[in-house]
Amino acid sequence: MTKISICFSSDNNYAQHLCVTLASVLVNKLPSDEIVVYVLDGGISQYNKSKILDLQTKFDFEINFIAIDKNLHDKFPQGKKNHVTLATYYRLLLPELCPCVDKLLYLDVDIIVNSSLSDLFNIELGKYYFAGVKDSEELINAERLNLLKYCNAGVLLINLKKWREDDVTHKFFAWMHENQNKILLHDQDVINCVLQDAILVLDNIWNVQVSKYQTSKEFVMILPDAKIIHYIGKHKPWHTNFKQIAKKQYFACLKFTAWKWFIMKYYSVLILKLPILLLDRISHNVFSIEKQNGIKYLILFGLKISIR
Repeated sequence: MTKISICFSSDNNYAQHLCVTLASVLVNKLPSDEIVVYVLDGGISQYNKSKILDLQTKFDFEINFIAIDKNLHDKFPQGKKNHVTLATYYRLLLPELCPCVDKLLYLDVDIIVNSSLSDLFNIELGKYYFAGVKDSEELINAERLNLLKYCNAGVLLINLKKWREDDVTHKFFAWMHENQNKILLHDQDVINCVLQDAILVLDNIWNVQVSKYQTSKEFVMILPDAKIIHYIGKHKPWHTNFKQIAKKQYFACLKFTAWKWFIMKYYSVLILKLPILLLDRISHNVFSIEKQNGIKYLILFGLKISIR
């Protein structure tokens, strides 16, 4: 048996998506995979916990909810990305929140797992504190923070034993105290800046980062090989404006959860929006305003009329 310790962090707003991510892990686990789950609980209601626990009627796994003191929020800088919740900072407290765990796989809750996680979990960390995949905007973020590399923190294999031995948590909070003005992407910035030379870079199939706008050939080619799909950015597959081809993987795992009714709500909203979308498309074809070479033009039924 391979014991795989997995950690999630969520508040009540993301309980459904945590459950879908967990379902994707369980659907794809091997018979020899023993899954032990730790949920850093930032205020999940008892009702939603019962819906998450419903997965135990279908799959064999252990789950532990770890209550988080809301007063901890005062310690964390807000960052500048509104779609990222303060629950992500709970990662920085893992050694004390999971005191009996020496190795842990942390997964964000906007993720779909497509394979067993045993190969990932069994990677030897040695001198490294973390193992992760380079961020899809590595060049931008590395330049912003004057770093040589920049990894995405949505999928992290963590050497908690070494983290404790070297008191990395203290280093994290010391850096945050001195560099609050640099923080844009919450604890992801903190982890990369403090542990720049102690992060093992993994093959990107372990964290294929999907956004609403990705259409590149390289992305389309790697998606079938993705062992983990990560929906980055503020647009998610459960939003009706998410057009990415990777949306179907989320709904395929949704059906195993107590939130399977959500698909009806999703399509009802989509149907209600359809007349507005059609009207917008029709009006654009009939009437629009364009600017070319500093001159505004009214386009009416295909005729271009300059506007002074």
